[in-house]
Amino acid sequence: MATTIMPVVSVDINMFWQIINFFILVFVFNKYFKKPLGKMLDSRKEKITSDLREADENKKAAIKLQKESEEILRKAKIEANEILKTAEKKADERRESILNEAKTQREKIIKTAEMEALKMKTDAKEILQEEVKVLAVKLAEKLIEERINPKIESTLIDEFIEGVGEEK
Repeated sequence: MATTIMPVVSVDINMFWQIINFFILVFVFNKYFKKPLGKMLDSRKEKITSDLREADENKKAAIKLQKESEEILRKAKIEANEILKTAEKKADERRESILNEAKTQREKIIKTAEMEALKMKTDAKEILQEEVKVLAVKLAEKLIEERINPKIESTLIDEFIEGVGEEK
């Protein structure tokens, strides 16, 4: 048997036409499609770059806004604490004024009650003195009616009058 040696690369006519077609295709692509595709890729690249730049700027702005909002929140907390302290002070002052007012009212009520008690005591004393006078007159009348010994009568009347006089 005879062995035929096959060449490593065989170039036949089909391969030749494929190479020619390939170069024609590259030429057509370069001539008609390279610029529009290049422009589209460049515009896409510019859009992506601008989007990234804008995203970076937005990120910086967001960080700045976040810092501002944290500062505002911190100031609001400080202001809220100050308002609470002021409210507590006002509440303490109001409590003190209410207590002082209550003490003053209590003292007025006590003074009024003492004055009323003193007046009642004075009125009771006057009523008692009037009754004692009436009783003294009745006793004197009885003694005169019974006609007791004038000495005894006068001594009894004097003692009674002195006793009534001392009670005043």
